[in-house]
Order: sequence, then C-alpha cells, then structure tokens
Amino acid sequence: MKLHEMPKSFNRKKKRVGRGESSGLGKTAGKGNKGAKARSGYRVSPVTSGIPWYRKLPIRGFSNFRFRRERTHVTLRRLLPLIERGILEFNLEVLIEKGVVRSGTKEIKIIGNEELPAAMTISAEQFSEGAAAAIARAGGRAIIIEKVRKAAEVGAV
Repeated sequence: MKLHEMPKSFNRKKKRVGRGESSGLGKTAGKGNKGAKARSGYRVSPVTSGIPWYRKLPIRGFSNFRFRRERTHVTLRRLLPLIERGILEFNLEVLIEKGVVRSGTKEIKIIGNEELPAAMTISAEQFSEGAAAAIARAGGRAIIIEKVRKAAEVGAV
C-alpha cells in the first residue's frame, strides 16, 4: 500500500492553527488580516446568528400575501350526515356549532358535486360551480355572502 492509496481517516486530529508559517495556518491562523473577526473574543451577534440570510434582507417590492382571504373548504359530502338528521339550513355559525369547521373560521367555500337527498339553503362566501349546480338540482338555494372588509383587515394602516 502506498501513501496516496491509504483510506482517509475520519478520526484525524484537528489541525493546530497559529503554530508557525510552515504549518500552513500560521501568522494570521486563517483569520485573514485585521478587523473584529481577527481578534480574540469576537462573537457573532446572537440577534442575527441563527436567522437565515433571506430574513435579514429588507422587504422590497409588493406581495399580495397580506391581502389573501383564508377560506375553509367544506364539501357537500360532509354536510350529508347533517341533512339526514333534518338540518336543512346552513351558515357559518351552524357549521361551527355542529363541528364541521373550527371555531376560528371566518369564511367558507362550499365545494363538491354530490347528489343531495333534500333541498337545503346554504349561506357562504363562495361556491364552486359543481356545488352550486348540485344544490340547484336538489331544489335548494346557494346564498353568497358579501362582506365589507375593513382597512385593518386587509393590512392597511
């Protein structure tokens, strides 16, 4: 076995820095010249040390993220057990009360294309085309709620 054929050892000792020019890491010991980073006792600021670079950069440009409308999707299939129990009128309060959506929900969208056993009335912010057609086929009504959004709600100051 020759020296260049030997396998690399993973338990190699750490290279000692600052032990003369011929060691390869003498004089400045790999720290470069001058500045706070070259001195002893330098520590990275804990404020930004663990933050990714993209969060340190200033926000530039425009994003629609602040103006998004978070809607919870409710399928017609999830309403079928309630219809069988005789509940034929649905709105956000009823869906929260029956446990179909969570209590923090602000807006809902009805989706799906199920065959409904009875005519029912649903009030929601939005309906998919299939859901609106399915409700109409069953003889029910799909009422779209228009909400007036406040300036604070859309992110304006």
